[in-house]
Amino acid sequence: MAGIRLGDIIDDHCTRCHRLTNHSVVAMIGEEVKKVRCRTCNHEHEYRHEKGGKKPKAKLSPYDEVLASITAGRPGEPPPTPPEAAKPVRKSARGLSRSRRAS
Repeated sequence: MAGIRLGDIIDDHCTRCHRLTNHSVVAMIGEEVKKVRCRTCNHEHEYRHEKGGKKPKAKLSPYDEVLASITAGRPGEPPPTPPEAAKPVRKSARGLSRSRRAS
């Protein structure tokens, strides 16, 4: 970090914006940056060395949790496909078949 001075602009992960943004150096000990101020939201925080916060674990929906518990012991089977919608039975134009009309 040679050459960094107070007031210089560096990139860091803002703890309020939760993004990697430009920051101004506001406190140093020797050559080491200690505190920075976000130039987007003006929040002052410890220098994080461009490292973000913890990413939250992806939470499954209740349906996916149940499905995962059911298929846990089975080898990779594809999920069942929903049955096709039944097509309505269409009657002839007059409502009776030809064999009934003849009698």
